[in-house]
Amino acid sequence: MSEIIDSTATLDISELHRVLQEYGRSVRRDHRLPVPPADSVSLQSSPCGSRLTLDALIRDGRIEELGYRVRACSLGQATTAILARRAPGLGEREIREIGAELREILAGERTRSSWPELDVFAAASAISSRHGSALLPFEALESLFDRARQREPGSAGATGPPTDQE
Repeated sequence: MSEIIDSTATLDISELHRVLQEYGRSVRRDHRLPVPPADSVSLQSSPCGSRLTLDALIRDGRIEELGYRVRACSLGQATTAILARRAPGLGEREIREIGAELREILAGERTRSSWPELDVFAAASAISSRHGSALLPFEALESLFDRARQREPGSAGATGPPTDQE
């Protein structure tokens, strides 16, 4: 995949599609985690109908493992693939920062990310109806971090792990 990452600087829409297809191949088969011990959330993008169920095992504020069920366009598939590969070992702050960078890239406010493979999304800034799909995995993971924080001992509302089932 390094060849894909290195070639993203000057992508046009047809090249964007090719690169996204490469990423999408890695998430075509569902990879779910058992709930519990993992937590799960399901989200849908209103504008395009893309759906994602993301499972995460978060311990001590860090992602140990991610699982997914993706029914999304190639943008949502690609960000899920990238996140599934890069997120294990990261904490909430890093995930929120990278998600904010992707939002800025999609808004046309920047062209580069701390994760070079997200740079490809600069070519998708004009496809605003699909931005929600691209952001689904980050929104899902941010929600799962919120839940994990609420379950920490001493937190208000600390109960058993909530889950969203399809």
